[in-house]
Amino acid sequence: MITTKEYVAEKLPKRSALSHKGTYGHVMLVCGSENMRGAAALATLGALRCGAGLVTLASTREVIDTLSPTIYEALWLDTDKTDMICASDKMQAVGIGCGCGDGKNTYKNVKWLLEREGSPLVIDADGLNVLSGKANLLKKAKRDVILTPHPREFSRISGIEIKDIQQNREETAKVFAAEYGVTVLLKGHETVITNGAEVFVNPTGSSALAKGGSGDVLCGMICAFLAQGATPLDAAVIGAYVHGLAGERLGKKTSEYGVLASEIPLEAAKILGELV
Repeated sequence: MITTKEYVAEKLPKRSALSHKGTYGHVMLVCGSENMRGAAALATLGALRCGAGLVTLASTREVIDTLSPTIYEALWLDTDKTDMICASDKMQAVGIGCGCGDGKNTYKNVKWLLEREGSPLVIDADGLNVLSGKANLLKKAKRDVILTPHPREFSRISGIEIKDIQQNREETAKVFAAEYGVTVLLKGHETVITNGAEVFVNPTGSSALAKGGSGDVLCGMICAFLAQGATPLDAAVIGAYVHGLAGERLGKKTSEYGVLASEIPLEAAKILGELV
């Protein structure tokens, strides 16, 4: 089905005057590396602007030292000194992959998180890349999993050629999601979101989002909705719709050529205010 504004408004987690930061969940984002510190910042801002009560960025000391002077609202976990896996047990949502690099450490962390019971896990970017040829790990997952690949990343994981994916995006994503027991958000024009039973096609978005960093923001946004109690399918549907609409609106302000990923979180927050 085509995602509608009415559906998103209905499924969007609501706010209450009788609430506190714990009401809206704690997100952990395992993101960033020495050469990709911005990805961690963008994911963190996406989660903060979309309603998570607390957001912890788990990363290296170099990343934390870079970001902590400007992102005042986040908490920080130095993965060089602290057991990130055990800390994740206390979270309501976990995201991994944005700017992590596709090395052995990223693979180890993804594998550990999949094999450990816990809150929903969003796997993006380099978290997806390390699953290339290892999709069977998903069948062993002890928690709900959302994958957010673009077609090339999906091809690496599934072994299906990009051209075949693009020719039948809905069915390909649905079959994979059903086989591996995950929710798939297949990015691109008319993003497809499916849990293997239901299929949504997102109508929002524009070329303004075709820029490095926009996917990192989306990862953080989805984590925020999960932490507030949305189901994996609904968190992905809401995230894709609001993210796409934010890109559209920003494109009208500055042109689709000039939108920055760092502008998306605030625009998304404004859209959420219109939906409640």
